[in-house]
Amino acid sequence: MSGPRRSFHFVPGGNEKMIAKALTLPADALILDLEDAVTVEKKAEARGIVLRWLQTLDFGGRERWVRMNPLATGFGEADLEGTIAGRPDGYVVPKPRSAADIRAIASILDRLEERHGVAFGSTHLLLIATETPEGLLNIAEVASASARIAAVSWGIEDLSAAMGLPRTRDAEGRYLDIPRYARVMTALAAAAAGVQAVDTVYTDIPNLEGLRRECQEGVWMGFTGKISIHPGQIPVINDVFTPSKEDVQEAQELIAAFDERREKGSGAFAFKGQMVDMPHLTRARKILERARRAGVP
Repeated sequence: MSGPRRSFHFVPGGNEKMIAKALTLPADALILDLEDAVTVEKKAEARGIVLRWLQTLDFGGRERWVRMNPLATGFGEADLEGTIAGRPDGYVVPKPRSAADIRAIASILDRLEERHGVAFGSTHLLLIATETPEGLLNIAEVASASARIAAVSWGIEDLSAAMGLPRTRDAEGRYLDIPRYARVMTALAAAAAGVQAVDTVYTDIPNLEGLRRECQEGVWMGFTGKISIHPGQIPVINDVFTPSKEDVQEAQELIAAFDERREKGSGAFAFKGQMVDMPHLTRARKILERARRAGVP
């Protein structure tokens, strides 16, 4: 990944009008959806359209992801076979239950990359790792199941349906215990696996202030991007997940202070009234890396 990966925007596979619109949006990545956005009767047709999009459209530097169907549905392998020739950056994997599900997809990609002359291992995976109860319970092993995994996200709608949850938020819009747990575990599992943590969709589309609050919470939890379902959400997501100039300046000052103290043999010291040590240096370097990718001077 060389550019920013803050906003991942869903586009229904096969919807020509919506892909045309998406190519004008400031999203960092587009997810061409072959799962929930496409009926069973239209999946084969949508597969062909998505392949054509990948092969002929100018995505303007945006990452190109395809949300496949789970292998267990009988459509997943056909999604991979039918679109790999378009060389997508990767596949969004819904409803994984265990590491075995991820390894099976990786094995298919090994074969397809060789067949189509795609660089081995270059097709990445973004996992929606909490859509089944099994997946949530196994999230640590799922998130580290393959070197192809670039990011881990979470979802609550399918999980709540599987568990029969009548609601997922309280009256103030805050997540209740099960989705809160899924969100926390996604951030932890991604960090443990050394991959990006991507926050889930925000479904209250008109409520941009609520979206902004949720994005800010995500930053505090270690998420570095979020999935969008409406064009109006993308600018908010990009803004919140881009380090501010003030954050960048403070990170630069902190790194400079560490460099100065290192020459004196000191690894912990007071900085702007706060005691800092090596974890603060690691965090500052991550802020600068995210800022670099987002083009923040």
